[in-house]
Amino acid sequence: MLDTSGLTLWQLIEARAALTPDKRMAIDEADRTMSYREYHTACERAAAGLAMHAIGVGTNVSWILPTRFEALVLAGALSRLGAVQNPILPIYREREVAFCLAETRAEV
Repeated sequence: MLDTSGLTLWQLIEARAALTPDKRMAIDEADRTMSYREYHTACERAAAGLAMHAIGVGTNVSWILPTRFEALVLAGALSRLGAVQNPILPIYREREVAFCLAETRAEV
């Protein structure tokens, strides 16, 4: 059994991808599936793209996405980079989003 106490999200993703790479991690309403290996790879690719835009350790990032694979990948990629994440609910309107952005002092 893997001791997960004190591990970051990215460390957990890496450990699970190494332990059970071909096991299904997620399935969506359109029956798309993603294995742990596919998730790890997608996170790495997204992290590389984000890093090209100067997102890295400590960058304060707010984001809004519906609960889909893309949101999972973004969360993993930002964790890979060590960014500080502030996911915002998609149902929030302009006023609530503006409040969240102001409170978190989002850089991106």
